Amino acid sequence: MPYPAFTEHEDSPQESGNRSGELSFTRVFLTAWADRWDFIAEHFKSGPFGLPASYSSRWPGVLADGFTIDKLVVKPIAGTIDDPNTQQLEHDTQAKISITYTPLQTDQGQQQDPNDPTPLPAGTWCTYSQDSNIEFRSIPGRSVKWVSDNVLLPADVNTIVPEPITTHQISWHQVQVVPWVTLGDMKGCVNESACRLPGSPQVFQPETLLFEGLQDEVTLSTDAQWSTRKITLRFIEKAQKGFASGARTGAAPTGSTIYGWNYQWRDDVSDYDRPVSSDDGSPMFKKYDFNTLWTSQT
Repeated sequence: MPYPAFTEHEDSPQESGNRSGELSFTRVFLTAWADRWDFIAEHFKSGPFGLPASYSSRWPGVLADGFTIDKLVVKPIAGTIDDPNTQQLEHDTQAKISITYTPLQTDQGQQQDPNDPTPLPAGTWCTYSQDSNIEFRSIPGRSVKWVSDNVLLPADVNTIVPEPITTHQISWHQVQVVPWVTLGDMKGCVNESACRLPGSPQVFQPETLLFEGLQDEVTLSTDAQWSTRKITLRFIEKAQKGFASGARTGAAPTGSTIYGWNYQWRDDVSDYDRPVSSDDGSPMFKKYDFNTLWTSQT
């Protein structure tokens, strides 16, 4: 739909930031009160209607993300509201629409990281965050020696080794077709092959990323014609650093030795190894191709 008649408010734009690149963008528009939602629907174009508008040609990847609607003056039209389910008080005024803009990971090359090739279904976008911390693991003394004289530690003395754990969270917005079957199959699995997550430039090595679960909520498109969903996905990364001489693991592109979820410390060889089922040799964590999630239709 075309934009209804509008003007940009004299207080617009509003811009702030700092040397770290934490920028804030707001534009303020005026349109007839009755046309306010037509303006929002056109500016946001969410879901199947396309991407939200960008802040300006200088910032093509900074897209409309939030808005507030106020009255320029409070001037209600006299009238009686009998049914609040179908009626609403109208105003003889202009709507003052303040729109904030955010860098968004999208399907058309307008993204937080231009080197991230992860495809997304048309009309959807993702926001990404991560939280890193350290857990500590004990190694029995029988598999560790003192460097000064090569004597094994006493059996009742354990060493403490840091183990990095990172939680990656993806919020997938305006999803029309949710791949419920794929998401169900992924739960509790680790990545079968190297993969990326939208918004993250990191390449996750096989078996280092565990799909923990998701949160689902219903959202609406701005023209009230579509019910969409926001899917928040949680992944936990375990990239244990082992001895470079270990022969039971793969190597990352940097050449460092990486041990994922299917590796545990083995005391008798003083290195990581893969425990597998004694019945069929299957690993402890099932594997799944996470790269199929963003293009799956089931």
